[in-house]
Amino acid sequence: MRWVIVVFLFLLYIINYADKAIVGYSAEPIMNDLALNYTQWGLVGSSFYWLFSIAGIVGAALTDKIGTKKMLTIMAIVWTICQLGAFAIYSLPLLIFSRVLLGAFEGPYLATAVSHISKWFPPERRAFAMSLVNCGSMGAKLMAPMLIAVIHTYSWRIGFGLLGSLSLIWVVLWLIFGRELPKNKVNYEESNENLPTANWKEISKILLSPNFIFTTLAFFSAFWVLTWSFVWMPIYLTKIIHLTPMQMGYVISAIGIITSLGSIAAAVLSDKVLKKTKSHRKSRVFVSGGALVIGAISLFLITMVQSTVMAIILLCLGLTLVNTMFAIAPQIAVHLLPERKGLITGVLVGLANTAGIVGPIITGFVVQFAGKNESMGFNYSVMLTAGIVVLANVLYLIFTKPDVQKQNKDQTLINQVAN
Repeated sequence: MRWVIVVFLFLLYIINYADKAIVGYSAEPIMNDLALNYTQWGLVGSSFYWLFSIAGIVGAALTDKIGTKKMLTIMAIVWTICQLGAFAIYSLPLLIFSRVLLGAFEGPYLATAVSHISKWFPPERRAFAMSLVNCGSMGAKLMAPMLIAVIHTYSWRIGFGLLGSLSLIWVVLWLIFGRELPKNKVNYEESNENLPTANWKEISKILLSPNFIFTTLAFFSAFWVLTWSFVWMPIYLTKIIHLTPMQMGYVISAIGIITSLGSIAAAVLSDKVLKKTKSHRKSRVFVSGGALVIGAISLFLITMVQSTVMAIILLCLGLTLVNTMFAIAPQIAVHLLPERKGLITGVLVGLANTAGIVGPIITGFVVQFAGKNESMGFNYSVMLTAGIVVLANVLYLIFTKPDVQKQNKDQTLINQVAN
């Protein structure tokens, strides 16, 4: 049954990812339809994340109380309403309102999925299971040619409506077949009955620790890249790399396949190192941090090559390596505070997702500031993105030592019990 759960979460992540990505696929039709400039488009891209982070934290905390199955159901229902509502959007304010509402109810998804996976898999298998769920990004990108064909053949509103219909179908099937816990009610990490209750003093100590702060910073840089790929990469591929819309769709599909396979490989490597060394620093921090630094270098090199093929290869490599963080960072957070998996993952994802608020606006400003030299503007935005990733992950590699903090925490608990 646990693999059925993975399939459901995988399918919902396809919808989740496609909901984010379709706005990028529709960028030029929407901008033409609503007469938007690059700065306004940056605002549209940012609006999705205005409530995303706060909702992610609140929703993840609520997940611990009402259960992950119910939370996933509520989220998918609202996604359906938002996407079908595209047929009523004929102005910038309405588009922004729709994206804000959608973002608010997509905010808790990753934390909720991580929490749900934690109920069905042991710690040494979670990164692999989560990487399979994250492969929903591959499924969504494989849908790119179809969505782009629908958008350019019919309209962007039809494309949005199609995704709304898919999420509605998912809700119906989930209500029938979805499960909260295994039949034997085994919680593969320390069950709530066996874990001490974490008070807010202990929680705040974790949240203010260098381990959590620098993990969040590294995750922030990964979300910056992800947001750029949602909002700006389709325009970059058509206007700077000079691909046709359908070529852009096929390239995005290829990137989706490769990034997903790369994420699985990194997750398997991380799990194997954890099983062998029992060290989260070696298995989680070194694997993900090293991958992101190399990925940032690949992204930076895009601005220096003249070959279209080489630019696409470097873009694919950069996104693949950066994508490894999405399966690994939540595992560090859960390791630090297993008593409140939903809350700690929600805070991590919520804070990291603030990159979605500032990233599109800053990118839009940089591109708009370059005026008619769009190529220079986009290249500067890529350089800025690469610099942020390198800085964040060098600090992450230096200062994140989750094993030491967990050992100190466990020793404190032992001392409290002894006294």
